[in-house]
Amino acid sequence: MRKVYGEEFDLEMALNLGKSLGTYVDKGTVMVARDARTTGLMVADALTAGIMSTGVNVVRAGIIPTPTLAFITMKRGFDAGLMVTASHNPPEYTGVKFWSRNSMGFTPKEEAKLEEIYNSKNFKVASWDALGKETRIENAVDEHIKVLLEKCDADAIRSKSFRVIVDPGNGAACVHTPYLMQRLNCQVVTINGQLDGHFPGRRSEPDEDSLGDLIQMIKKTGADLGIAHDGDSDRVVFVTEQGEVIRGDRTIALLAQQTIRTSKDKTVVTTVDSSLVLDEIVEKAGGNTIRTPVGDIQVAIKVAELKGVIGGEACGVYIFPDAHLAPEPFLAACKVLELMASTGKSFGELIAAIPQYPLLKGKIECPNDKKQIVMDALAKVLPSKMGNVKEVLTVDGLGVTLKQGWVLVRPSGTEPVIRITCEGPTEDVVKRILETAEEVVRDTIASA
Repeated sequence: MRKVYGEEFDLEMALNLGKSLGTYVDKGTVMVARDARTTGLMVADALTAGIMSTGVNVVRAGIIPTPTLAFITMKRGFDAGLMVTASHNPPEYTGVKFWSRNSMGFTPKEEAKLEEIYNSKNFKVASWDALGKETRIENAVDEHIKVLLEKCDADAIRSKSFRVIVDPGNGAACVHTPYLMQRLNCQVVTINGQLDGHFPGRRSEPDEDSLGDLIQMIKKTGADLGIAHDGDSDRVVFVTEQGEVIRGDRTIALLAQQTIRTSKDKTVVTTVDSSLVLDEIVEKAGGNTIRTPVGDIQVAIKVAELKGVIGGEACGVYIFPDAHLAPEPFLAACKVLELMASTGKSFGELIAAIPQYPLLKGKIECPNDKKQIVMDALAKVLPSKMGNVKEVLTVDGLGVTLKQGWVLVRPSGTEPVIRITCEGPTEDVVKRILETAEEVVRDTIASA
């Protein structure tokens, strides 16, 4: 859940969400953490009060990355984990994300049960002498880093003493990535490295438009790698030594082809908006690709179900099931450095072997209450307007595979917009696909 604080979200909602979770788990212990947002401490306090009022214990971890919360929830056997975050959204947003004891985010079925309790307000109420207890955990990040070092060839990385520029974007990775890189004997320079919920350094979402300072720093210092995170650090974006920002699906392809060759499992899981390049690379390496709706929980569900070797999203989500089932950006960074160390090649040289097809994105404003009507109408009209249609998919939104390229139209889950993603063999082809799709979506919204 992500909403604007003070307009769509208040502390009473947080209190009732805590009561809902406490009622749902019934007994035991819940871990609560937060990112750097200005509203985080208040919301975490309210959630904690709600949980404890049901007789469930709470362990507070302060400001840590979302992946650390998910990992420690699993490692220590807590009954659930609760992260106060709005991920990559602007600073006025706040939100809450729920994690199961297996390190996976709540499934749609679990979310539905939680929503049922929240809406009914039929909360468990503990007596004054049976309330939950609050304790703290101070070393969650250290525990996480220790396991990460065991999951990669740390000695090989240390031997190279890579120069790395880290940009946590004033978010939760400030307390993690620079220290992990130090433990790997990297020469670390950090920008936007102070925790600040106003995100003064840049937008919380790491992309080519927001990472200008990181790109310039890499070029000026001759760094080997750039690492950038979003607000709660469940995403990571890598930048080459030349300052090129790499889409996540290309890096997934790079890591997947190496992992497939050494694993008996051959399935890679990604979302419907990833490039076809990923499918091509995985197939050449002897594996197969499965696509899911957008969202790390959807990827994690399929990774667990199909025993996937790796999962991820183009936005910079990586899931390594041999570690846990939450996004793991820190292990992804370790794996990239490990590959650089073992091959003697730069990240730019390694990623150059992964082709890149032109990809464009757009978004059209659409009121939330119109989204379903618009999508239903688009399912009938969009394929006929695109031409040369090979396949129509409805895994998540509306996907239309064309003779040359593809287009995906889907309603945003966090904003009042319809998102459009297109890919094709040339820039001209992709521009035509996007222009056609945008026109159809605008007309459909106007007539809805």
